[in-house]
Amino acid sequence: MNNILPRLFSGFLYTLPLRSSIPFGYFLFYKYSFLKIILFITFPISIIEKSLPFGGLLLFLILFLGLVRNQKVPYFMRYNAFQALLLDISLIIISYIFKIFPLIQLGSVVFIFTICIIIYSIFQCINGTEPEIPFISKSVRMQL
Repeated sequence: MNNILPRLFSGFLYTLPLRSSIPFGYFLFYKYSFLKIILFITFPISIIEKSLPFGGLLLFLILFLGLVRNQKVPYFMRYNAFQALLLDISLIIISYIFKIFPLIQLGSVVFIFTICIIIYSIFQCINGTEPEIPFISKSVRMQL
């Protein structure tokens, strides 16, 4: 029973990239109101990011230095924390690309794709297995 808490916490870490995917689903939130539950799920991260100066950077540093690089933390939690951070970084890069090349129609595709990855990752964490995301999982294993 005590093994379930690290798995649930590892699944909770994926709310960080979920928060970063919200701007991509802007039009889907208006069309499908049930998606607004995502706003409630990511509310704690939104509070941290907006209430502190450089809140997003501080949250990144806390997760990276406190979990990923801490050898005392179990490998499963470090793996999922690093994978969630890399997903978040990839979404930030995609958002910058969309600012340069305004491809509004592809934003919904990115949002749906990200939601699928996050749901898959959370279920894999609850089951106690490492989620395999192409390119990202390989990078995580190389760095850990």
